[in-house]
Amino acid sequence: MAAGILVALAASVANAFAVVLQAAEDRRSPLAEGAHPALLLRLARRRRWLAGTGLMVVAWPLQILALALAPITVVQPILAITNLWLLAIARVKLGERVGRLEAIAALAIAGGIAVIVWVAPHHTDRDPAPARVAAPLLTVGIAALAAYTVGRLRPRATLSLVIGAGLAYAWVDFANKLLANDLSTGRWALAVVWLAATLAFGALAFLEETTALQRRPAITVSPVVGAVQDPLPVLMALWAGAETWTGGWHKITLLIFGLALVTAGAAILGRSDAVARASGEAHPAAGSRRRRLAGCTPSGAPGERNAQVARA
Repeated sequence: MAAGILVALAASVANAFAVVLQAAEDRRSPLAEGAHPALLLRLARRRRWLAGTGLMVVAWPLQILALALAPITVVQPILAITNLWLLAIARVKLGERVGRLEAIAALAIAGGIAVIVWVAPHHTDRDPAPARVAAPLLTVGIAALAAYTVGRLRPRATLSLVIGAGLAYAWVDFANKLLANDLSTGRWALAVVWLAATLAFGALAFLEETTALQRRPAITVSPVVGAVQDPLPVLMALWAGAETWTGGWHKITLLIFGLALVTAGAAILGRSDAVARASGEAHPAAGSRRRRLAGCTPSGAPGERNAQVARA
């Protein structure tokens, strides 16, 4: 368990620095390429973006290793603290002031993780019933594809892309747990299947989030993506029977409470001006209150294109 926590922390740090390196490049890309693979091809020709992508590539096997060492109920919340590292970068590198609300959010994340580690199972079921595994994968996967289709056909439907990115990232995080299980038990054929599937859905999530961040401020995109992605893989694991739980419903209640603390803290930090500046947004506060995701319409000015908030 302890080793899994340390590896998950390393993966979250790699993700945070990937955000910093990739930040400025998305804003320089044409809005017309949004939701199209051409956007990723354009970004792939930029060195800073490639360096950030390299860190994401490093974070992925670290996440899989963490999932092989610890339950997803522990690893997933730790992976959700990328915004906490961005807050630290903003404080140390940019000299940003950490306000009271941001301090409360950081404490909520730390407290939520402590509760989750306390109640989480210390082992996982490596052979859950295939039908139970298929149910959450199909449900979340179809929802992610539907959200992408709506966002592709209706450019103004940015909220669909934001939610779709969170769903696709959650699908990948849960599939990574299945991949880790198969690798640890030597089932190489199944591992290859999960590897291909996670690459495909990971590319979909990355494209959706990159497109959304072209059109909306990061402080309105990141919290919504995180609110979907952070708790959902844990709930998918419970649905699929991939975690072996003992101790009754009171532990599951505490788990949900811990997940809520982590998700709320991450969402608050996702709207922090300091975190937005660390992730490359030049003027995060400008217009942030009047442009809520409830009325997502594309931002017209190229100078307002926003930073990529990258996730493993």
